[in-house]
Amino acid sequence: DFRTSKSNLSKSKEKISPDGAEEKLLPKEVEAKIVTRVDMADAKYVVEDHRNGDAKIELDANKRQFSGLTKEELLKYAEDPFWVNLRWAMFILFWALWLAMLAGAITIIVRAPKCAAPEPKTWFEKGLLVDMEESPYAEVEDDLQLLEHFKVQGVFVDVPTYDILDENPSALDSFKRFVSMAKSRGIKVIVDLIPNYVPLTHMWFRMSENKTEGYDNYFVWKEGNSFDDAGNRIPPNNWVSTLNESAWTWSDQRKAYYLHQYDASLPDLNFNNDEVVKEFDNVLKQWMKAGAAGVRLNKVRQLLVNTTMKDEQPLTGRGSDLAADHTYYSYWRHTQTTDQPKLMELLQRWAKVVDDASEAPGTGSSVFTVNEEGGRAELFLLHKNMTYLRPLVSKPLAIQEDVTATAADINERLGKWPALNLRTFPDSQPELVAFELLLPASPILNPHQLEKEDNETTTSESLAHFVSMRDDASIQHGHYVVAGVPARNSSTNTLLAVARWKTGHTGYVALFNPTEDDQRANLTAVSSIPDTVTPHFMSHAVRHYTNYSLHNAEPADNLLVPPKSSVVFSYVPRTSAEN
Repeated sequence: DFRTSKSNLSKSKEKISPDGAEEKLLPKEVEAKIVTRVDMADAKYVVEDHRNGDAKIELDANKRQFSGLTKEELLKYAEDPFWVNLRWAMFILFWALWLAMLAGAITIIVRAPKCAAPEPKTWFEKGLLVDMEESPYAEVEDDLQLLEHFKVQGVFVDVPTYDILDENPSALDSFKRFVSMAKSRGIKVIVDLIPNYVPLTHMWFRMSENKTEGYDNYFVWKEGNSFDDAGNRIPPNNWVSTLNESAWTWSDQRKAYYLHQYDASLPDLNFNNDEVVKEFDNVLKQWMKAGAAGVRLNKVRQLLVNTTMKDEQPLTGRGSDLAADHTYYSYWRHTQTTDQPKLMELLQRWAKVVDDASEAPGTGSSVFTVNEEGGRAELFLLHKNMTYLRPLVSKPLAIQEDVTATAADINERLGKWPALNLRTFPDSQPELVAFELLLPASPILNPHQLEKEDNETTTSESLAHFVSMRDDASIQHGHYVVAGVPARNSSTNTLLAVARWKTGHTGYVALFNPTEDDQRANLTAVSSIPDTVTPHFMSHAVRHYTNYSLHNAEPADNLLVPPKSSVVFSYVPRTSAEN
């Protein structure tokens, strides 16, 4: 039996194929064509579940993994000249490239154009300026403590223009003492000069009237040999003075007419004469030497006349005075007696004289400007090249009932940071100052706009404290919008608003109500202002009137502003406005 079983087992093995299958899946000739690349010595048999007879084969399981060079092999190649040279070459190349990139980065940083820092404002652009008008030194001296309290930077004072050349010790000493007192309180003195004329009693006029050599042409003289039917002399032309009378007066001494565009007792100097120009050069130098921080010239538009002495032509059309006749100054165009071409040349010359005579020549830190007067459009804001005026100046602007027109007038003048004097009628109001402080201009105030603050005034209600806002980046270099804004639920603009903001800084908006009634301003039309704003400054009276709190946000479309008052709010500018 055992031999039989063994024989049968051998036969069964012969029938079974090498892969263990009883039946061949492929014919022998096809199977022979299949080449296996698997070395069965590298196969691993894994039985997962012996109950089900399942198993799997993992190929390459036993294949030996590469584990790097041995120590002996590593030492062998480390000393090989080829690999030594290659390592040094790669090392040097790496640091050369690294240093090249560093040098390139430094070059880019150094050579790349930088964003220019905003040009710092001068003292007369940043601070308050106060026009003392014709107040004598004694009165101004009494106000110096109040002006210091409000951080006033400079005052305009009226001085006798040509007396500085008379070497009058008492007059000069009075001015120097006043300058010293003002400087001790941080206030600079700007002298108001009128170059146009001197009195009849002045030595120059007497010598010119007598035709003294060298002074013959110091004034504007014109012979007149015409008479009317009654035998009265007829002036050389139809020029009319600002006092609505002939601009010519006869001199029996010289037997000629002299020109006076103001009073007959104030003959006009001839600034077409180079010697007269040099005399005024000296006037400017002497006032600066005496301690002035700058000069403001008055009445300069009438400084020169046309030497041809042509007749003036009547003013017609827009701006004409329908009630005036030929005896009125407003009746004429004044093309022969004002705004002559040589005027700009003279002003540029004198601007340099003042700068050269200042404490810091060449820095532009001294004031040289003019005082615009009258109802005509400003000459100096409209002229293209007036950079030598420090600062440019606007004529006084009245706050009209039509706040949209007022905003347009203000905007027209703000492009070059001018000196600006806003007025309300019948008088300029202290409440207007807070509004002016936010304008991109040098505010010129009247002394009575700075009222002494009582003991009940808190810091947040103190105008003197609020003046420090002029140093804020949003005020010095920020964007601005000046506009008329409506009251809530109204389409008519009734309030004036000025908004100031700069990227990354707090924004501010001042509202002025020129009407006799309460107004609830709606600021939603101002693009930089968000839905809410926070009260920042108001006077003591306005705080009691409105009950505003400095820490409570207020809706921007419903802001109470009392009559004839200003309120300043702070806010976070909208992102769109910043961009």
